[in-house]
Amino acid sequence: MVGLVSALFFAACQKPPVSPSPAGAGFEQSDAPPSKFEPVSPAHIILVSFDGARPDAVQLAAMPTLQNMAREGAATWTARSIVPPLTLPAHTSMLTGLGSEEHGVFWNEWIPVFGVLRFPTVFSLATSNGLLTAAFSGKDKLAYLFPTGSVSHISYPKPDQADYYRTNHLQGARQVAALAAAHFMAKRPHLMFVHFLDADLAGHFNGWLSPEYLAALGECDSALALLRGGIESSGVTQTLFLLTADHGGSGLSHGVDRPEDMTIPWIVWGADVRRGHVLTNAITLPDTAATIAWRLGLRLPTNTIGQPVRAAFDLAGR
Repeated sequence: MVGLVSALFFAACQKPPVSPSPAGAGFEQSDAPPSKFEPVSPAHIILVSFDGARPDAVQLAAMPTLQNMAREGAATWTARSIVPPLTLPAHTSMLTGLGSEEHGVFWNEWIPVFGVLRFPTVFSLATSNGLLTAAFSGKDKLAYLFPTGSVSHISYPKPDQADYYRTNHLQGARQVAALAAAHFMAKRPHLMFVHFLDADLAGHFNGWLSPEYLAALGECDSALALLRGGIESSGVTQTLFLLTADHGGSGLSHGVDRPEDMTIPWIVWGADVRRGHVLTNAITLPDTAATIAWRLGLRLPTNTIGQPVRAAFDLAGR
């Protein structure tokens, strides 16, 4: 607790970096300058986060697109989030490869005085190496993870300070998917983050595993199909999808170290992925960043706890 208080005090005393500001549906920064950097993998990597998606519910819900990708690719239904299993801390670990003790993000709202993330993410590393990157989020607070200059393009809903329940400025999965698909067809980024919030919202209002929650997962699957269709229509043949979640939930909440909150799906599908492979090794959320960095030939900080999930890939002859 002392460490947490000290971290919050330190963050509050710092001059916050400039954070991206949404303009309409999204805020676009200029594309990264050309670079001689060549990623190890020729694939375009698409990281899709299903906010609040419990793996047992994902298998019960009408999610044919995701379920087929899990069967055709490499997957586990027993990956683990981080403590606390909350949206902002978990996504911080997802994109940095750091544990919560290392990145120090324990709050779950975008608190302006704290500025934006001070640790490198796979997106800031990719962008600094001249790769095109993009991020599309259904929640404004995830913009905390993308300081100005760390991503080529970012889209998130504009915050409404008068919205006490923080629901008027959210973007549903289909809207986010449509924006992301259109951007991919136009720009073909090397690395793209797409965030679907619908299941988390339904869980908080109606309960995890409720009919409304399962229906929201189905809506996210329709969004995934829309996103995948747009990417395929771009003509790009080498793509790698990584599908996961930040946390699960139980009742109307999440945020504690219990299986319902901590267990998440982790699925890779596409270029170089072993087909029909069940991942049996222990996988944690920070492994997501480590796997992306490994496939792109990027180097994460030495205190990263994430490890590349090499067992998911068949690289024989490469």
